[in-house]
Amino acid sequence: MKTKTIAAIVGAFICLSIASQTVESSIDKEGLKEYLTENVKEQDEKDSSINFEIGDKEERSFLEWVGF
Repeated sequence: MKTKTIAAIVGAFICLSIASQTVESSIDKEGLKEYLTENVKEQDEKDSSINFEIGDKEERSFLEWVGF
C-alpha cells in the first residue's frame, strides 16, 4: 500500500512537471512582452504600494484574472 501511494505521488509530480514544461514552451514570449509593454501601467505615487492594472477591468478574461 505504501509503495502504491509513493508511486502515485511520483507519477503525479512527473505529469505536472511535463505539463508545466509544455505550457512554458508554448508561450509566445515576444507577444507577451509586447502585450505587457502596451497594457500594464505603474502608478507614480511614491507613498502607495505598486499597483499594476491590466487594461479595463471589465474586459479581463478569467485566465487574466487568475494571472495567466
